[in-house]
Amino acid sequence: MTPVHQLAGAAGSALDAAYAAYFASIAQADTPRDGTVRHRLRPEVGDGTIEVTSLRSGFRILRYDVAFAGGHQVRFAFPGDHFELEHCVDGRMHIRETSTGAGDLRANSVSLSPRCATDGVIAHGDGERYRAVSINGTWTGLESYLGGLGTGALPAVGPDHVARERYLGRSDALRPAAGPLEEIFLHRRSSPGRLLFMESRLVAAMAALVDGLTAAAPPVDARDSVVLDEHEVAALRRVPDLLWRARHAPPTLAELARASSMSVRRLVTGFRALYGTSVMDYHRRRCLDRAAALLVETDWPVARIGHEVGYASPSNFGYAFRRDRGTTPARFRRAHS
Repeated sequence: MTPVHQLAGAAGSALDAAYAAYFASIAQADTPRDGTVRHRLRPEVGDGTIEVTSLRSGFRILRYDVAFAGGHQVRFAFPGDHFELEHCVDGRMHIRETSTGAGDLRANSVSLSPRCATDGVIAHGDGERYRAVSINGTWTGLESYLGGLGTGALPAVGPDHVARERYLGRSDALRPAAGPLEEIFLHRRSSPGRLLFMESRLVAAMAALVDGLTAAAPPVDARDSVVLDEHEVAALRRVPDLLWRARHAPPTLAELARASSMSVRRLVTGFRALYGTSVMDYHRRRCLDRAAALLVETDWPVARIGHEVGYASPSNFGYAFRRDRGTTPARFRRAHS
């Protein structure tokens, strides 16, 4: 039987102690360096590391690159002030929360904790590799950390179904934060500016989060209600994969609508209601996120990576990447190698 670990405590030192006890039960900690403690899983637990970098105002960055032998379960109970923003770079983690429901945090998804107490279980499959970056602390600490720079724009709990979608990684309104968070995960250089770089990417992720959560939805008339039937949700959830499989010759909105058995307008408004962004913006973000990962994880030429993610020419890929990340693909690779 897979043992169930415990992770619970009040905000602050009690929760910090719970994290420390959890890490000590499954891993061996290296001597801290570069402001980071690396917890290496014990052989009987699995393979991989959990890296913890402490920041200001009680915040920390956790980078997971783990595969648990025999599976792994953690029962959690967090207070209402607990803040956690997690981006799954690769793999899958199952979440079951008492009030929220159940779902899988999968590659390219982002999860945001609600402003209320949560409790439940997270589970990893036997030998399944999970790579993710998590920012955690407190909601009140977040206001102190950023000095009021826009955090007042972050919504409170909101409607139950909205909080549920966000917590289970299903709200694409969180997707803009994925880029800066993935840069944190990929950054492995040891340099004097390392912590400053990670802090800067955290601030960028929070800026993207504020923008994503407060973006005004387009006007919708009564004929195109954003209340979706189950079969419509199922059809809309197939759209990202349809686009990815045909990324070298993407279908038009009209073709996607026919494949989804709905009108173009219903497809557009329904997709935005479900994912928080437009169809093509979602697809563009997925392609560029994949390109960023390939630049770091492979030695493929930039032109090959651009073609792999669907760009017809290296110049188009270079322009799109530079506009999205603020740097060229080659410079991005050098900075994260």
